[in-house]
Amino acid sequence: MKINRRTFLQGVGASSVVGSLSGLMPGIASATEQRGGAPDKLLKREGKIVYHTCQRNCADRCLLKFTVQNGRMTYVEGASEMKKMGTSPCVKGHAYVQYTYAADRILHPMERAGEKGEGKWRRISWDQAYAKISARLKTIIKEHGADSILPYSYSGHEGVIGKYGGPSRFFNAVGARKLDRKVCVFAAYEGLKSVTGTYQGPDPYDNIYTNCYISWGQNETATNVHGIKFINQARDKGAKLLVVNPIRTPIASQADIWLQPKPSTDTHLATGIMKYLIENNLADTKFIEANTIGYQDLLKRIAEMSYDEIEKVTGVPREKMFKFAKVYGESELSVLRLGYGMQRNYNGARMSRAIAMMHAVAGQYGKIGNGFVYDNTQADDSLNYSKGRADHIHPHGDTVGHVNMTEIAKAIHPTNPTAYGKPIKPIKAVINYNGNFVSVAPDSNACRRGAMRDDLFLVVHDFLMTDTAELADIIVPSTTQFEFPDMGTDYNCYHMQTSEKVIEPLGESKDNWIFFKELAAHMGLDHHPEMRVDYEQILRDFLDTEEPAFRQNNITYEQIIEEKFVTVYDQRPYFGDGKYKTDSGKIEFYSQMMIDAGYHPVLDFGLPEDEMIPEEKNLPFRMLSPAIPQRANSSFYNVKYIRNFPAYFAKVNNEDAKELGIKNNDRVRLSNHRGEAFFIAQVSSQVGRGTVMAPKNNWRRMDPQGKASCTNNLTTDKLTDMGGCSAYHSTNVAIEKA
Repeated sequence: MKINRRTFLQGVGASSVVGSLSGLMPGIASATEQRGGAPDKLLKREGKIVYHTCQRNCADRCLLKFTVQNGRMTYVEGASEMKKMGTSPCVKGHAYVQYTYAADRILHPMERAGEKGEGKWRRISWDQAYAKISARLKTIIKEHGADSILPYSYSGHEGVIGKYGGPSRFFNAVGARKLDRKVCVFAAYEGLKSVTGTYQGPDPYDNIYTNCYISWGQNETATNVHGIKFINQARDKGAKLLVVNPIRTPIASQADIWLQPKPSTDTHLATGIMKYLIENNLADTKFIEANTIGYQDLLKRIAEMSYDEIEKVTGVPREKMFKFAKVYGESELSVLRLGYGMQRNYNGARMSRAIAMMHAVAGQYGKIGNGFVYDNTQADDSLNYSKGRADHIHPHGDTVGHVNMTEIAKAIHPTNPTAYGKPIKPIKAVINYNGNFVSVAPDSNACRRGAMRDDLFLVVHDFLMTDTAELADIIVPSTTQFEFPDMGTDYNCYHMQTSEKVIEPLGESKDNWIFFKELAAHMGLDHHPEMRVDYEQILRDFLDTEEPAFRQNNITYEQIIEEKFVTVYDQRPYFGDGKYKTDSGKIEFYSQMMIDAGYHPVLDFGLPEDEMIPEEKNLPFRMLSPAIPQRANSSFYNVKYIRNFPAYFAKVNNEDAKELGIKNNDRVRLSNHRGEAFFIAQVSSQVGRGTVMAPKNNWRRMDPQGKASCTNNLTTDKLTDMGGCSAYHSTNVAIEKA
């Protein structure tokens, strides 16, 4: 069958249907007996409808409609009244019934009854759990100080209360060390701010008006599947689809032109495209004159780089690059979507800067249908985080030490704990919630060694026995997101959305506010009024903001509850007023910000290999570890249906595989100085020569080969050039047949 964008999307829809049916089959979990189980009604879609935002870390941020029968969730569909949605969630969303009622949910507190990692547990009551946790934390505070306590969390729950409002109040009241949650987007934040002063951009709903959609380092089918329809609406009117990605994603297979550069060479590629635009009179000189500074510096810097060097570094044939640049340069309106993964490199900020500069040379800012989309946090950035988290109750909020979550292994090192390259006092307690650092953080083996310390008190608040939970001293059961009320912010479109409570908590589970609120009371911290409020008050605290995006649109708590979602409008067209958010008010081809960071003020051509130790630099393969459509970071590994989709494979280029004697379905060993991981080979031209791809954040304990393998056994925990972001993709490995 010939594959085109229509048949491709039909395939996506078919997989979603399979997901929905699998999520409704009776007898899927022992938890069915909790709260009104009615297996004979699971296949029915009639009942009470509850609106709830998917709180996974995904650019879609779907608003979902759940059917509830006799207190039990029975069906899920998209809230089709919302423009970005259809009636269908993604494959993961369709599995939410199985996810919630999974057989392996933890439904009561437990304490370790053997050695760490031995897997022996003893059931205890909540009163016992609170007594044990509070007593140990009080002892640690007395003997080592409150800053010996560290929270660890990230995107297991993206809600306003679930991620920040509930837990942060507890850690502020305790006086705990601060965790810098910069694993995801922050390198590009800095790179983009050095050009336009912001990382925000136009509303993706306006993508339908573009003549040219550029997907650069993004895999929409994994992390923005509902946005594809807007791309196709533009294509139906004649728009071109251009893709830059070292992996042939499904949308790359649909592209008019796909460039496959070697990983982390995007600065060189963007320079080559700028060079072509300038030499062929496709640079928008009127736009450049009116909106930029430093153009002569840019011309001089570009002249220093030859096409021969660009082709050598990137691996992209110049003829194909020229073809891409010509289509791009001749398009009246081009919108560029920058992905999150490509900036997770040692040179992530510098690459992001170069791509944003390229878009300025083409004159593609300031009109409906063009612009640069990265992280549209207009709603999120408008919230009053300081009040919502109760930052003011931290006794040493301005002076307490910080730990970057990417460096968690360094912070809990058994003998030499560090943060940001400097020694720190030992961390004596970690409370892990909304996360699974042994799987998610880089250098998993080092994370595990730190968690195994006898003197580290590890508490895990989760509803599954994760890689981190199996090393805990005490496990307390969390709810899923569906068992308490919250709100969510979109970081692609401009929305604030409701998350109504769908069902009552299963078993003895407690949500992220109730657990920390009650733990605070047991520790004598409930004298803070902020520790005694309800869900609504926390939400109102976050919404108590004077940010123009909220105030000019008169957005209120009541409006969000009643209307289910609201739009936090920004200027349209974005940058239509010609006012940029840099100090100069212009797009800056020459940047003092880059000088202050220690890099070339125009274009810096440094590569990750420049910063690798020789032992890693000399390894033959760069390992990329992107998202896959059937997982969201380390979530959904408990779902029986989802587990049928492989997550323990390594894609190897055909020619590389031939030289190594590797065939499809062979077991292969990937290794470097951090450790090893075993995967099943998929021989494919999806990756170029010298590149191997393995899915991110797979669990050690779910490894079907029983080798305790996960991709992060191999990844680097060195931070990016700017922003303190993770650099997972700056990892080199060796490959051999196992």
